[in-house]
Amino acid sequence: MDIKQIVIKYLQENGFDGLVEKWSECGCEIPDLMPCDNPSTDCVPGYKKTANPDTGWDFTISTTREV
Repeated sequence: MDIKQIVIKYLQENGFDGLVEKWSECGCEIPDLMPCDNPSTDCVPGYKKTANPDTGWDFTISTTREV
């Protein structure tokens, strides 16, 4: 089991949707986890949220759950 598999298992078992770098807007969902192949030590578990339409993104990953 490599680090990516360990992180995926943890995220799934604890109800998270992906990772988000806490100091930037960088985030990834579990199906596309760590696309940078160099995850930051600042990445934390997060929840998928609907993105602001002005950003052009479909979603964001946030440390807070959308209600």
